[in-house]
Amino acid sequence: MGCAASTAEIPIELAENKDTEQLTVFNSKYVVPGPKNMMLHLKAQVFSFSGDTYKIKDSNNENTVVFQCQGKFLSFEHKRVICDADGMPIFVITEPLMQIDDKQVVHRVTPEGKPSEELFRVGSNFGNTAQYTQNLKNTKGHAITLNGKMTLVSMKGGIWLGPAGKGQAVAKVCSPVTYKDFLPDDFDRNDYIVEIPPGVDSALILAMVLAYEKMEQTYDC
Repeated sequence: MGCAASTAEIPIELAENKDTEQLTVFNSKYVVPGPKNMMLHLKAQVFSFSGDTYKIKDSNNENTVVFQCQGKFLSFEHKRVICDADGMPIFVITEPLMQIDDKQVVHRVTPEGKPSEELFRVGSNFGNTAQYTQNLKNTKGHAITLNGKMTLVSMKGGIWLGPAGKGQAVAKVCSPVTYKDFLPDDFDRNDYIVEIPPGVDSALILAMVLAYEKMEQTYDC
């Protein structure tokens, strides 16, 4: 079961990505294997979570834990660290000091949860209705660009390889209402689903969505 139309403006149809190397940025083990789309169950403001561990599950695969945000990394300095299912840090998101906009920077991360190599940046237009990556390269060293049109206010949107609405759709953001017939009872109205087709690096998509969400919070201040 897939998301319903994710935006009123742009119909989004997800299909398997055949060129997996093109959309692998972190590691091939995070590429969605198929045959089903991955559906990551996320809570709004995940980095404000206070607890031992927040687990990000695939709602389309028996709620298997795919990623997690561990309590030991929820300090003021390193609270935006995402780990894999085994607790190994994958990436950290930072916001440069003294910048005039709210761009987020995605880094590789040390085992201790500290930022290392900068991988790419995520920026947005005024109002944060359109998002884009900067300096993004896949594991082959080839430059790629992702563009998003996401809004967590209505829990709708999408991410494309190339121009938004015209390039290859690689993810959807959906309201949990779409899945009311089979979602678990612990779903909150502020939760949302990120749907990712086979052949796409799920860690890459998660990093862009969480960077967008952090930028969105600046408009709520």
